Amino acid sequence: MPPLNWLRSFEACARLGLFSLAAKELNITQPAVSHQIRLLETFLNCALFEREGRRKKLSDAGHDYIFFVREAFDLLRVGSEAVFNPERGNELTLRVNMAFTLFWLMPRLDSLYAKNPWIRLNILPHISDKDERPSNFEIEIVNLINYAQKNYRPLREEYFFPVASPKIVNIDLLDTLPLFDSSSMTASWREWFESEYNGPKPSPINYSSTVVVSLMAAINGVGLALAHTSIFDSAAKAGQLIRPYKGQIKMKERYFISEVPETQQTPASRVFMEWVSEQLSDIKETH
Repeated sequence: MPPLNWLRSFEACARLGLFSLAAKELNITQPAVSHQIRLLETFLNCALFEREGRRKKLSDAGHDYIFFVREAFDLLRVGSEAVFNPERGNELTLRVNMAFTLFWLMPRLDSLYAKNPWIRLNILPHISDKDERPSNFEIEIVNLINYAQKNYRPLREEYFFPVASPKIVNIDLLDTLPLFDSSSMTASWREWFESEYNGPKPSPINYSSTVVVSLMAAINGVGLALAHTSIFDSAAKAGQLIRPYKGQIKMKERYFISEVPETQQTPASRVFMEWVSEQLSDIKETH
């Protein structure tokens, strides 16, 4: 392998086009740069530059070689940043189901920041949990049926039930309100109507692509919606939703969270996973 200072001179000359500019950037003399380039060419037994007036342009071999040299330097920069940056491990990127983000994650985040004020979260909410496009995240939370992908585990069982705004104090008014539902969930008003539990009178359903819309309709007193356990808890605690009817039905879907392999864990990912486990433990104790 060629000495690193020869490669640095080669990369600077290729990028800047003039040996004099490369010398200035590297804080050495132009003859020193020229000498290192000659040594590198001798080592490789190949010309890396061709003269074009005052400037030197890369030869065909130089064009091919600079790609690998730059890749190597980029890798060194990334590695140095990852290992020696004092902020290393403080940042975490999450890809999280939209409803879970708004109704489970955000209402609880103050407790995470209170204990760990150094942590920084980049949150990427998404509506479709079946989106297979690659995304730059470290931890993902999805809502699917029997998700068997490696390193994903379920958070809890989910149950669904009708919900309404506490503003609707007269139970008789419930039968006059529109019904809202999400087309992305298997839980449905039809399943509720066919169950043993009481509920509103069957009527045409207003659908949206995400449960967030139907829940916001219920929160604003527009109509009745179907909620499930995880997204109801915080809304109920905040006085936004109530359960006007008794009973609940187990859902086919559950939330699954990806687990970071031990060799790839950072302080932020470890703290976040521990915090999620604590939150779920608190929920089990209160129920």
